[in-house]
Amino acid sequence: MKQFLLALAALLSSGTALAAQTLGSLPDKSPFLDLDDHMRFGVVAGWLATGSDVVGVGPRSAPMLGLRYDVPVGGPMYLTGSVFGANTTRTVLDYTKSAATRNIGTQSTGLLAANVSVAMALTGVRTWHHLQPLVNLGVGVVTGPGDKEDVSGYKFATVLSFSYGLGVRYATGRNSELRFDLNQYWWQLHYPELYRSTQGDPVAIKATGSLGSYTANTALTIAWSFRSFR
Repeated sequence: MKQFLLALAALLSSGTALAAQTLGSLPDKSPFLDLDDHMRFGVVAGWLATGSDVVGVGPRSAPMLGLRYDVPVGGPMYLTGSVFGANTTRTVLDYTKSAATRNIGTQSTGLLAANVSVAMALTGVRTWHHLQPLVNLGVGVVTGPGDKEDVSGYKFATVLSFSYGLGVRYATGRNSELRFDLNQYWWQLHYPELYRSTQGDPVAIKATGSLGSYTANTALTIAWSFRSFR
């Protein structure tokens, strides 16, 4: 009987220790889920809110469409290549007119941007409740295909762009996901020498300072991506 009681006490104490070790989340109850990451191809749609420049001839805000390709490069880091385009308009200024009348309307133009960025996942190579938040930093080029030189000699030139932003991946399945991004793109507009002219008014379009202006352009996008190789 004494041996039985000792054995029973040992069993109860081991059960108590085991219960103490199960505090926290069991694997099937954990909010975290490891990702089996591969290269992913995605289709992007959203809105590009263009920033104002000092003269006011930059492209206007417009819907945007694009493509993206994401590659895991080790640990929580990802490399992304993206391209997007937008059809928009811009203001045309006539340097031969007075300041009150030099705005002579708008003309159509396109925007086409290509960007390469590095993203870091804040939860590592796993999701939290199927969500993976990211921060990114990138560089690229932006151009204005179809834009024509106006009466003052201005057109949207091909320039470098710099970007940074936040994103969230939402795993919808083993091979697909939704992604939401809020990014800001910086690029510079270059103005023509005719913006210094006083032919139409004693006050030129850009009388002093640099013949250029940086603009901050915000893109809010949603993408559907799927695994490109299994």
